[in-house]
Amino acid sequence: MKNLSFFPSLFILTGVLGALIGGFQQFVQTIPLSNLAWLALAYFLLLTLVTYKITYSALPKDNKTFIYRTYSAIGIRFVFSIFPLFIYLIFSPERQLAFAVVYLFLYFFYTAFEIYFLVVNLRPDLKK
Repeated sequence: MKNLSFFPSLFILTGVLGALIGGFQQFVQTIPLSNLAWLALAYFLLLTLVTYKITYSALPKDNKTFIYRTYSAIGIRFVFSIFPLFIYLIFSPERQLAFAVVYLFLYFFYTAFEIYFLVVNLRPDLKK
């Protein structure tokens, strides 16, 4: 994954997670999973693109700006990730535990992907 650029890696991750969601919906009939899982997948894809843009815009600047933008992107990701889950849990009459678990797994997968990509690919000059 080190040689892949951000966008192909992101779309591969999204495809794999989409296949897992589809497989879960198709083959695990005992635990119903809401179709909102697909919306959550698209939401995290969009959120990752936005936070990547925020972080990537700081690359040509100094290290201090890069760190501030990276922390800002992490904060934005956290707030904009947890807020829709709270809205769902408060206002949804169904309150499916399976959806909440899938939503949190998507959050962790996309966050881990972004952190891994930042550490490995965006700052190769840290080794110097």
